[in-house]
Amino acid sequence: MPKYHVDSIQNWAAFEHAGKPYDLSHLDCHEVVFKAHQGDIRFVVTYGLHCFTKDGTEHNIPFMYADGRHSQAVCLERYHASKQLRHIIEQLDQGALLYHQEGERFFTLNVLNSLNGRAEPYKVCLAVFREHRLLRIHVTSAYFARTGEGASGVPVNKKGFSIFKVALDTQKKPKGQYPKEVRNRPKP
Repeated sequence: MPKYHVDSIQNWAAFEHAGKPYDLSHLDCHEVVFKAHQGDIRFVVTYGLHCFTKDGTEHNIPFMYADGRHSQAVCLERYHASKQLRHIIEQLDQGALLYHQEGERFFTLNVLNSLNGRAEPYKVCLAVFREHRLLRIHVTSAYFARTGEGASGVPVNKKGFSIFKVALDTQKKPKGQYPKEVRNRPKP
């Protein structure tokens, strides 16, 4: 039974490929609370398919995972990095700057790539919105940024905002404004 009243996958089903199990419970829906001067700011956090899938990478396994909207090949590089996402999101109030780009927000930080053993810029794309009186963060995608803004040596040429400013702005917006990617649950 879903814990939160949100229109998104709340519990990601594990899968098996070539006799090896792959757990996705680290991407299950959860709550995060940030301490602010004016009181706690509470978000419900969900994750999207692109946190662990990407067609056409050298790290793909021949397994297609579906989320109710579409399916993509599992990328082992993204899958292993996604195990750090919950901790990363829980630390957003520690000075991370979120940048606005094409209807979503993103931030980058250096994360250990377990496939090559090096720290690399990791770009986390998310939608922040209100749904049923809840503040929501939906992580639409997360990947090692090798090109474009946020990649190694490529500055982000946008003004950044704290999660507190984003939360305040989101509370002022009319509800129901969010990207289609957040509605990723399989049809009953």
